[in-house]
Amino acid sequence: MSIALPEAPAIPGLVWRRFRGAADWPDIATVINASMAADRNSERITTAGLANIYAHPVHWDPQQDTLLVTVDGLLVGYAHTEWCEEDDGACPHLIHLHLVPEWRGRGLELPMQRHMERRARVAAATGPAGARHWFASMVPETWPARAEMLLARGYAPGRYYFEMQRPLDDNLPEAVLPPGFALRPPLPEHYRAIWDAGEECFRDQRDHVAPSEERYWAWVASPDLDPTLWLVAWAGDQVAGAAINVIHEGAWGETDDLFVRRPWRQQGLGRALLVGSLHLFKARGLTTAGLGVDAENLAGALGLYESVGYCPYQRVTSWRKLM
Repeated sequence: MSIALPEAPAIPGLVWRRFRGAADWPDIATVINASMAADRNSERITTAGLANIYAHPVHWDPQQDTLLVTVDGLLVGYAHTEWCEEDDGACPHLIHLHLVPEWRGRGLELPMQRHMERRARVAAATGPAGARHWFASMVPETWPARAEMLLARGYAPGRYYFEMQRPLDDNLPEAVLPPGFALRPPLPEHYRAIWDAGEECFRDQRDHVAPSEERYWAWVASPDLDPTLWLVAWAGDQVAGAAINVIHEGAWGETDDLFVRRPWRQQGLGRALLVGSLHLFKARGLTTAGLGVDAENLAGALGLYESVGYCPYQRVTSWRKLM
């Protein structure tokens, strides 16, 4: 179904429409991956990954809360909005935009953002009572046209994040597991304990989102989930910490999550799990390791990552505006 957007620029062949079904997934994946590549982001999404996201929607309606942009029948842009509830009572309505690089800065960012804002307002009307509702968008520094558009619409930069990488060369630090811990291969019966341990740790961060059963089962069902890449440290029968790793196209591995629970912090366990992940990636034949971090992470993660050779290559800004 096509959508009429009053703010749309006069571009021949331009059509705005809603998600039609599984047949859209390959083209959506192509647009998302082209958009991420333009932002120097090595992460990629697959059709199977999209299918899992659409199969486990959390606080968004795949039919109503998405927008597809075509020119002469070719998909060039994709957006969707979802909301979450942070521990401090804030409800950011995340607006995700993707445009292939040749269509950036040509007037499409504004109508895409405004349409998603309208959808977010609909969701806010039925969201948690008394919550502070915000529009929120993450924008890499490689997309200045989008940042300028948000600034003109009254958004303000809030938090900053770094995407970091390091080569998997011959200068890897030695991975030394502190005494009192053991690494054991994660089994399916461990997944929930590992998830719960991570959620417990992430509550210490500024923008922690309350866990839910839907988020857990979406995580378990993800086609990118590969427990053979995880390093899980145990203290007796308790999960003390873990590095949850994934492999992306282009021979690089990413540490999606790194955490150590409070009773076992300040013992070098986080560093051991991080360095152990570098060795694991190299053993798999990869050439690059990556991760993302809040520039003001309360646990000092940025300093840890830099100490083992990670360097920022991209800054991402979180832009917010109160509804």
